[in-house]
Amino acid sequence: MARETTPFGRRLFRVLTVAAIGETAWMVFLGWRLPPTYVATHWDAAWLGLDAAEVLSLLACAWAAWRRRAVIVIYATITATLFLLDAWFDVTTARRGDLDVSVITLAIEVPSALALLWVARRAMRNTAGRRETSLHAIVIPLPGSSEGETPGRAGTP
Repeated sequence: MARETTPFGRRLFRVLTVAAIGETAWMVFLGWRLPPTYVATHWDAAWLGLDAAEVLSLLACAWAAWRRRAVIVIYATITATLFLLDAWFDVTTARRGDLDVSVITLAIEVPSALALLWVARRAMRNTAGRRETSLHAIVIPLPGSSEGETPGRAGTP
């Protein structure tokens, strides 16, 4: 049975569809115009920035897991996306002699991303049907804990 779409939902659908078409046109243009090689002047800053974003996202996931907050769905999804992005660029920017490093990073980053997506899915399933208005307000019950119990503060939501 199909859900009734709201005016906002229809507008959002149109905006996202137009954005996808625009992004497709941009990809075609870039594929036609970009040179096959390019020397980046801030290569180290780009990679360190991506790694720093991954660290911050992992820390946000750790905090949300420790506090058993449903916002872990967002943090885990962001972190998984960053890991997949990192793996993509590791492989596509690697030189011929860097195949071994690319395989190692793929063996770490892709499974880590999949594990984080599993965490996000599990957290979504555990919070389904709750009527909280804020993701921060939802406490995820873990096996062996009472409902609403957070680490270090037994019985306090």
